[in-house]
Amino acid sequence: MKKIILCLLCTITISLASHSQQIETFDSNSWNWTEISQPKGKVYIVDGVMRLESKMDKEILITEFVANFSTHCYLPLDPQKGFHIKCNALVDKISDGKQFGIILDYTDDMNCVLFMIEDDIAQIFRIREGRIVGKQKAQFRIQEGKKKAKLDIEMTYKSDELEVRVNDVQAILCKNIPIKSNGFGFFAYGKCKVDFDNVEIVTD
Repeated sequence: MKKIILCLLCTITISLASHSQQIETFDSNSWNWTEISQPKGKVYIVDGVMRLESKMDKEILITEFVANFSTHCYLPLDPQKGFHIKCNALVDKISDGKQFGIILDYTDDMNCVLFMIEDDIAQIFRIREGRIVGKQKAQFRIQEGKKKAKLDIEMTYKSDELEVRVNDVQAILCKNIPIKSNGFGFFAYGKCKVDFDNVEIVTD
C-alpha cells in the first residue's frame, strides 16, 4: 500500500511539474510591469488591477501606440513551446475611436504584435522596426454593450497559430504568425479607462 501511495505521489508531482500555472493578480508588481504617469494619462497598479487611464485625443499611428501609452512585462514562459494566456478586462465606453488591446511578442516599442478591439472590429498587427508588416482583421461585436464591458480574454498559441477569444467567442484566428519573445502587455488609446486583472499563464 505504501508503494502504491508513493507511486501516486510521484505521478502527481511529475504531472504538476510538466503542467505549470501562474497567475498575476496585481496585488503587487511581482512581474515587474512598467508604470507611467504623465499629462496624457497614467498606467499604474491600483486596487488589485492594472489600470490604463488614457486622455489622448491626438491622431497617432498604430505603430506609435506602444511607445505612447502601454505597460509590459516578461512572462515566465517560452512562447515557442506554445502557451495559453487568460486575463480579464473592464472597459469604459467601447466606442468613438477608443482603442485598447494586448501586446504580444514584445521586444521593444518598435517590435511587437498587437491585438486590438475597436468598435466592432478585432485586429492583429505585426510591427517590425516601427512598420506594420502584417495585418489581419475580423468582424467582432462585444455583446455586453458599449459601457462598462466585462471581458474574459483568452489567447492560445501553438505552431505559429494564434487564436484570441473574448467572452468565449472567437475574435480572431491568425495562422503563420511566429511569436518568439515572452514580452507581454497592454495598451490603450483615446479618452478611455481600462482595468486589466488576473493574467493567467498555463504552459505544458
